Amino acid sequence: MLEHQKFVLKSVSDQEHLFRKELLKSFEWLNERELYELFNWLKSNSYFSHKDFIKQAFSHFLIKEGA
Repeated sequence: MLEHQKFVLKSVSDQEHLFRKELLKSFEWLNERELYELFNWLKSNSYFSHKDFIKQAFSHFLIKEGA
């Protein structure tokens, strides 16, 4: 499922509404390890136009993980 979400997020990266919707779906479908990998993948692939939303979406998860 992680690879699927990466593919989808990459496909909709130029459409803010869809990107947000798909990123939120990730939290329903992925386990903690996969979410951590997804966060690192998003950072390494420079989705700067969505940087604030990515931080907001992952804020609770990252605090819980201690990252």
